[in-house]
Amino acid sequence: MDLYTISDIVYIEMKTLSVRIDEKEDEELDSIAKKMKTDKSNVARRAIELGIKELKRKEALEKVRLRNWTVWKAAEYCDESYRSFLHILREENVPFPLSTDELEREIDDSSSK
Repeated sequence: MDLYTISDIVYIEMKTLSVRIDEKEDEELDSIAKKMKTDKSNVARRAIELGIKELKRKEALEKVRLRNWTVWKAAEYCDESYRSFLHILREENVPFPLSTDELEREIDDSSSK
């Protein structure tokens, strides 16, 4: 996404995406758009943004659970702080990796930032 300004107005270049949705999803987009006093496109963009964030979060949690990623790497991938990702781990009941090797990886990852 490219940003540029002209006279204090920010313009964002966006790509176009066509998707097929069923009748129920279309009605829900309409309903939400009316409540938010916006259009369906804005609601759909926000839903995609939130969906991507959730998908990345689930992937990161699974990688940490399987001990393929450190907490630092998962937090960075999700655009979260280390501390906030620790809170997410706690909420999702994902144990913090505590083996010596994993602890050393955590320290190495944090010191390379």
